[in-house]
Amino acid sequence: MSLFNFSQEELLTFFVVLVRFGTLVAVLPFVGDKFVPIPAKVLFALVVTVALFPTLVKTGQVRPGDALVWGATAAGVVGTVGLEALFGLALGFTAKILFDAIHFGGNLAGHFMGFAMASFYDPHHEAQTEVVAEIQMALAMLVFLALDGHHLLLRSALESYAIVGIGKAGLGAAFGQKLVEFSSQIFSFGLQIAAPVAVALFAVNVGFGIIARALPQINVLVLSFSVSALVGLIVMFLSVPEFQLVAGNLLSRVDDWMNTMIYAMRT
Repeated sequence: MSLFNFSQEELLTFFVVLVRFGTLVAVLPFVGDKFVPIPAKVLFALVVTVALFPTLVKTGQVRPGDALVWGATAAGVVGTVGLEALFGLALGFTAKILFDAIHFGGNLAGHFMGFAMASFYDPHHEAQTEVVAEIQMALAMLVFLALDGHHLLLRSALESYAIVGIGKAGLGAAFGQKLVEFSSQIFSFGLQIAAPVAVALFAVNVGFGIIARALPQINVLVLSFSVSALVGLIVMFLSVPEFQLVAGNLLSRVDDWMNTMIYAMRT
């Protein structure tokens, strides 16, 4: 196989490999964010495909000769491309779930602190978000890069061909079960991340309740906004080491979760 002398089968195989990597890149955290230009995403997916395609062919994980079968008809090409796109989207969504859990926990903590009225539009998620979530997402991304998480993502994508070949992805009951199971973890992990702020502000609200009964002339409603925000920020600052540990343990699962999803889609 020469770089400038592709056969028809090699071109078809290269294209479907590009589809898998391209859809994966489109939904991955950080790389797939809305602020990243679409041409940059396409170029990144193309560079990764060009770099890894010879290795996939050399190791036998991708066999261009198989294109004679699935590429013989238009229906075969469309079906194979569709399965590769769904496979890439499933892998990318699995990795993104872990970051969505952190984002949910940050929004929950910000809501407890009274920052719901100060939310703004987040182009990354195309929804209203709070500044607490943005701070924690930035810290989580730094932890993820420090753990070489981007290398884990690429390694899982590369090793996926050894488990699920081109056009052989299955969307059966095992895939649906794992998708629901992983999605439900967003709430569990989000509550764990917001727990320190939630417990501290619960104690503050209990204190305000006692003050309101003992000194009814004090305007507790007005006072609670500033005190809740101050206590929440102090707790967030003191719990940064614990947040880094929890985020590191959470994001280190991205490789295992992606491999689990790959095996769930194997037919």
